[in-house]
Amino acid sequence: MSLPNLMKRISTLSLLAAVSLHATNGDQMIATGTKSMGMGGVSVAMPFGAESGLANPALITYVDGSEVSGSATLFFPDIKTKTDLDDTYHKSDSTFYLMPSIQYATHLGGSAYAGVGVWGVAGMGVDFSDAPLGSGLMQLKDDLMIMHIAAPLALREKGMSIGIAPILQVGMLDIEYSGQHPFDKEWEANPGAVIGLAYDFDNGLIIGTKYRTPIKMTYSNSAGGDDLTLQQPGEFGAGFSYTCGPHTLAVDYKRIQWGSADGYADFGWRDQNVFAVGYQYQTANWAVRLGYNHAKSPIRAGSTEPFEDYFNLLGFPATSEDHYTLGGSYVIDRQLSVDLAVIYSPKVTTEGNLLIRDGGNAIDEFISNKHSELSLTAQVNYRF
Repeated sequence: MSLPNLMKRISTLSLLAAVSLHATNGDQMIATGTKSMGMGGVSVAMPFGAESGLANPALITYVDGSEVSGSATLFFPDIKTKTDLDDTYHKSDSTFYLMPSIQYATHLGGSAYAGVGVWGVAGMGVDFSDAPLGSGLMQLKDDLMIMHIAAPLALREKGMSIGIAPILQVGMLDIEYSGQHPFDKEWEANPGAVIGLAYDFDNGLIIGTKYRTPIKMTYSNSAGGDDLTLQQPGEFGAGFSYTCGPHTLAVDYKRIQWGSADGYADFGWRDQNVFAVGYQYQTANWAVRLGYNHAKSPIRAGSTEPFEDYFNLLGFPATSEDHYTLGGSYVIDRQLSVDLAVIYSPKVTTEGNLLIRDGGNAIDEFISNKHSELSLTAQVNYRF
């Protein structure tokens, strides 16, 4: 593998790293709204007001009047990585990130609903800049922000709702490794869309489905002078929710198409099946939520492809699979309410092949990563 190609692959993984660690299903948060976060990420058939505009735009048809919501997520990753070169776990110094969002939805009259919102969907990095050069961690330090700006529009006739949300995805990238700085806050923006359907049987049961288009991003001036293309994958989703008195149970299934996404597919990522289940107990003044989310990691350690495990586990340890969630709401008055959510993903240890090329001969060393996640989210909702 030539040095320019190697540097290009290193740059690609550095980009991936910045996305993935702020999220938990591959490089994506398990949810983009606080209520959804508290219920394990269910969102395809569970109406959550204005925050549903990105998850399934058909569900903004459950907004009564107008609603605006604003949230902030505090994210605390714990990442430790080592190679056989020094056999010492080094902790990433990137341990805290803030991710905001704001959404608005309104009933236009008749069967029409509309909204607009800005969601921080990913954005983080790793910081091994203090690791010794002999550790094999390349003193990697990176930062990436990805947000979605969307304007959902939905129609509802009797029990059937249909919605579409055009998306503008905006990303910013900054990377350093081994004292080099091939990127300097490169910005890119490209369009996409989410399409959703929901049907309400008027007996407590709602079913829904959605599809999000792939969104391709090209960051210029990568190492070796080449442009770097990275595609956020397409996603299918289906689910149901059932409400009986104060109790609601919701279940989602999603298929995230990493295996056909430019950039991710180059590093052996596979499509991901995501299963989410959530429970809510709601009264007139408060609600409690519980949830669980599971998705097998899209990366498969043990690859014999040169550098693949090394890139994935150093730059992009998207290894979290189980996520336990807790949430709640409190209604202050007819117009104002607050939501809280906690997501915890327990520590996962993953080992892979370092596979260094030496004169055409493969020398097997190993890389090991430990990764856990904790996030806290608070949201304020105002209805008028």
